[in-house]
Amino acid sequence: MARTAPTEPAAPALGTPRPDFPLADHAGVLLHKAGMVIAEEVDQALRAEGHKLRNFLVLAALAGGAELSQQDLSQVINLDPTTVVALIDELERAGQVERRRNPADRRRYILGLTETGRTALAEAQQVAEQAEDAFFADLPAGQRQLLHEILGGLLANRWPRAVCSMEDH
Repeated sequence: MARTAPTEPAAPALGTPRPDFPLADHAGVLLHKAGMVIAEEVDQALRAEGHKLRNFLVLAALAGGAELSQQDLSQVINLDPTTVVALIDELERAGQVERRRNPADRRRYILGLTETGRTALAEAQQVAEQAEDAFFADLPAGQRQLLHEILGGLLANRWPRAVCSMEDH
């Protein structure tokens, strides 16, 4: 009976971590790394067109129907509340964001976009979408949508109440 040579494990794909690099075995680490890389690539693309990632995140968060306070916004975009206040001050000076008193709580403000803010968002949105498309270009058809659905499931019940549908309250 002929002996067969033992098969060697397949070599890792070019550009992927080595099998003896255990940090890459953690899905959370990969998710974090992917988030950092895409944020960096979107930020570079935005800066090349005169925009900033943080400003884009604020404008995009305020573009919908949710009435966000500075505290809500801080939770949505994961920035320290003090940083958010300074960011809103900057965007308010640029005429892109406005603060309105919350009629239910006069101590709080509701943030909103101005027309200038909507214009800036439309410009930045195109740049961000192109950078995201480039980042996800290597995913086979349908996997980007699947990834979106998986991430949406993982983040269910982890958003501030202000951005959740009324049925979630």
